[in-house]
Amino acid sequence: MLNHYKEIRAKLIEGIERLSELSSRRGNEKITENLKEIREKLVENKFHLVVLGQFKRGKSTFINSIIGDKILPVSVVPLTSIVTLIRYGQEEEIRVLFEDVGKKIISRDELPGYVTEAGNPKNVKDVKQVEISFPSPFLKDGVSIIDTPGVGSTFENNTEMTYNYLPKVDAALFLLAVDPPISQSEIDFLKDVQEYVEKIFFIQNKIDYLSKEEREESMMFSKRAIEDALGRNDIEIHPLSAKLALEAKQTNDKSMLDQSRLPEFEAVLSQFLLNAKGRIVLRSALNGTRKLLSDEEMTLKLEKQAIETPLKQLEEKLRLFQEKMHVIKQDRDDIKYYFDGEIQRVIDVLDRDIERLKERAIPELLVDLEEEGKANRDKSISEYIKLMESKLHDGVVSIFDSWVAREEERLNEHYAQVSKRFSDSTNDIIEAILKASEELFDLEIERVKTDESIVSDSSLYYMLGDPPKFFDLEGAFDFFSKRIVPRVFSHNMVMKDIKKKLPEMIDKNCGRVRWDFMDRIKRSFMNFRWDLNLKIDATEQGIRQAIDKAVSLKKQSVNDVDKAREAIETELNNIHALKRELSEIESDLQSV
Repeated sequence: MLNHYKEIRAKLIEGIERLSELSSRRGNEKITENLKEIREKLVENKFHLVVLGQFKRGKSTFINSIIGDKILPVSVVPLTSIVTLIRYGQEEEIRVLFEDVGKKIISRDELPGYVTEAGNPKNVKDVKQVEISFPSPFLKDGVSIIDTPGVGSTFENNTEMTYNYLPKVDAALFLLAVDPPISQSEIDFLKDVQEYVEKIFFIQNKIDYLSKEEREESMMFSKRAIEDALGRNDIEIHPLSAKLALEAKQTNDKSMLDQSRLPEFEAVLSQFLLNAKGRIVLRSALNGTRKLLSDEEMTLKLEKQAIETPLKQLEEKLRLFQEKMHVIKQDRDDIKYYFDGEIQRVIDVLDRDIERLKERAIPELLVDLEEEGKANRDKSISEYIKLMESKLHDGVVSIFDSWVAREEERLNEHYAQVSKRFSDSTNDIIEAILKASEELFDLEIERVKTDESIVSDSSLYYMLGDPPKFFDLEGAFDFFSKRIVPRVFSHNMVMKDIKKKLPEMIDKNCGRVRWDFMDRIKRSFMNFRWDLNLKIDATEQGIRQAIDKAVSLKKQSVNDVDKAREAIETELNNIHALKRELSEIESDLQSV
């Protein structure tokens, strides 16, 4: 499972750790700090794999079969009512997170009391989410599995909870069953899912229930229905028996595991994770490591060269280098102010788009509300209020739902341009530092540039944090006083109240969306700038330390200088060996 990805990742982590030991041994704190950042990003690489489908398709059993243990409760009635996230942990731990921000650690036996409809009907316990840490090899590489309530059950809140989770998904596993095959409600749900999720894997579960001929017939029916509904002709459905797979893993029965066909699907999923997510993360970490390795090699060569330089000449070179660094740092400070202004311009784009949204949304929604009001004038005031509240809520949610998705894409495009220019400017500063060193010490230094601009496969790569939260409709109406007046007047008063409060409501939600977007942009750029400045500081510190060490050695005995020269040669050999290993990793990445 995920073998190729894990092998490459393990080799790279090992290389990072070895370079970190070398840098720490030589006192290069900035390089060590950089390597720590790269390792953490590599280790903590997260990928949300959500399991979706109609109720009673076997989602919980499927997840249990993937992780190899019966941790999620299963039943013959619609069961899961709360989103449950399962991630890797060295020990099993189940945390219940409540809407009021509180949390509670529970045992596996207590889990049904929080995530099932029977134990927590209509979420009366106000559970926000359940998070499970579990020592499954499948989860060890940053993959989190999310179990969602089944759509189309008799419990409306379950369907709503699943829909609300879709924007957080990286890829989806959509479970069907052989009998009955795909239903119209599943097709309708799929059309919504594809708006949020770029990659959907289709799994036809419960293949052990039918003969091979019946199974093929059921799968072909589902395939044609999905392709017709989504307007595609490339749908692949993976047959599987989660029940057999779980039993096989629990009894270590390889023959039964093969019969379940789970290994075949795991191989497909492994390749996807490597290509779609893993390769980007691995390449970013590899390039960053190669850059720092080159820096460490440069400082060793510089130190070796400096040892051979007469002391007085060496001290003069150090003085010249410090003068050049003073100018370079002034350039870096100027760039900081320039890019602060660039980020503000991204926020200005957001502000203009919000104003356009308000100018368009309020009149359009008012027209819809007035039409709804006219169509329901014969209703009682209580029914009328309920209908208008629902229309208002759905209208606001619909406006913001579609707008936020488009706006995030638009802002990421602007942000990508800024981050690319800042990355290029950072590389220019590093190039100036290296060039100064080459000129002073007559060295040829290898260049390894890293492209830190936003990556195309994930709109949240730099836009950190959860998507904006909004739709605060609580307290939008206060109609109780209007129930005692004649119907015609009360209807008019309801509509008047709506027209008065709608702009306030839109404005309030726009304010919340603006703050969330602005906060994410600024935090993202601060982290981005911090990473790039670490690279500049690491380059400067390495050069400065190399010269300082050489100056110090020149003041010591010839024997000490000879020992230092031998130590440098040993470390250079270690560097060259590590460079070869990183080149092999790069070849492995290019071959998949």
